Amino acid sequence: MYIRRTTIKSRKDGKQYYTYRLVQSERTARGVSQRTLINLGTAFPLPRDQWPELSSRIQEIISGQQSFFKISEKIEELAQNYAARIIHAQHKNKAENNQPDYRC
Repeated sequence: MYIRRTTIKSRKDGKQYYTYRLVQSERTARGVSQRTLINLGTAFPLPRDQWPELSSRIQEIISGQQSFFKISEKIEELAQNYAARIIHAQHKNKAENNQPDYRC
């Protein structure tokens, strides 16, 4: 799991801007691919050197692990927020997939 910065070009005026995404690598039959877990938006508040710490803390929260190291309050708050969004999205997708299919 890592954070990716993506360059986007505006359709209106052609200006470039960046969006940030939390991405997870997956191994499939066709090779390794990356899946976007959540879009972090354009106003991502952390400097690049803290991205690995945030992504590893999100992974720990999702898997139910405790952190061994002292984490800054800002990173912990962001990690809790993003992990809650991911867990909610995964739960929602699972519920949609378990719906019975009444089509003939």
